[in-house]
Amino acid sequence: MKRLLLLIPLLLLLASCAAKGPLTEDRQGNVVTFARPDTGNKVVVTLGPGLKYDKRVHRDFMGATFEGWLYRAEDNTSVLVSSMDRAKFEDLIGRPLHDPEAGVKAYAPQTSWLPRLCQLVRAYVVSLDSDVVSAVKFGPRFDGECDGMVDNDEYMAAHLDEVAEFDQQAEKEIGISW
Repeated sequence: MKRLLLLIPLLLLLASCAAKGPLTEDRQGNVVTFARPDTGNKVVVTLGPGLKYDKRVHRDFMGATFEGWLYRAEDNTSVLVSSMDRAKFEDLIGRPLHDPEAGVKAYAPQTSWLPRLCQLVRAYVVSLDSDVVSAVKFGPRFDGECDGMVDNDEYMAAHLDEVAEFDQQAEKEIGISW
């Protein structure tokens, strides 16, 4: 009987460790939920009805591999919803996130011009414990010639109205809750 009493805490500990796992993803139409079973934390990305699910993608960009859910709109914009290990995300952006690796923290959305892609992008980022969830809206490809030489600051200053409209559209299309 004593041995059984000693085994119960060990079995409970093993069961709790087995319940812990990596980030889980669940897509139901235009709602993608990311959850951490070990902490109970989750992030829900809800996309507007104008975005239609296209496919699951695997892409390499700036030395990082992205895996996520790609949605497209009739205006030739798209949204990629994905998750990534926090350390890999920090390597990608070239700086650490100065918040603890526990809990959920949303960062202010940022819009940038990517010269290599000749596109505007708006990124919504939420840290979820030791992972990062992102929803990135990609603008339509630049019409006309684009040599990839116009930098972010130049483009943003020369296209204030276009950037503001792009940001407003993204705000309507992407909702994140936790």
